[in-house]
Amino acid sequence: MLAALALVAAGCTGDDEPKPGGPLPAADGLLDDAAKSAAEITSTHFVVRTEGQVPGLTVKGIDGDLSLQEKKVAAKGTATIELMGNQAEAKFVLADGTLYLDPGSGTYQKIPEEQAKAVYDFSAVLDPERGVAKLIGELADAKTVKQEKVGGIDAYKIDGTATKESIAGLVPRANADVPVSLWVTTDNHQPVQAAATFPGEQKGKLTVTLSKINEPVSVEPPA
Repeated sequence: MLAALALVAAGCTGDDEPKPGGPLPAADGLLDDAAKSAAEITSTHFVVRTEGQVPGLTVKGIDGDLSLQEKKVAAKGTATIELMGNQAEAKFVLADGTLYLDPGSGTYQKIPEEQAKAVYDFSAVLDPERGVAKLIGELADAKTVKQEKVGGIDAYKIDGTATKESIAGLVPRANADVPVSLWVTTDNHQPVQAAATFPGEQKGKLTVTLSKINEPVSVEPPA
């Protein structure tokens, strides 16, 4: 009985992080911290990867930087887009509501904001009402399953279920609830990765990885 009480007390102590192999912290507390942390992100390096068929997404991969200042999103990087069965890599800059896209010609083309969202809605990633923060805050049946490294950083992996509404900002055409895995850092419980698996004949998977959180990002329209 004393041993059991000691284990419970150890699990409830927030001052010291559990060591690998020890008791894992409850998912609810981790998610609360992660949701608050995600809502305070103003800039990040982000990587998006898709496998199989993800509903409504033509983007197969994105590697870029995001900045959110006064609810205005700026971004720059490289995207791999699939059109008519072919993949093409394009450089992009999102500034002042306009997406500039260079499909490999060396010249950027202007794409209005509404059309830009059809490629990918970058603003959703850091939007507290639509993006990663919303996904974290509404994750159901969550359970901390392990401690492991993500990009060399110690993190807790949390498994749960996201409704189609809570993931709609990242995948607008999601038509069903989906299983989601979330990784948060062991020290300050900051989200560093989320992965969602979509049902269907060709199972699709979307993975979003964040790094260099709140480090300065400068984005200017291409000359």
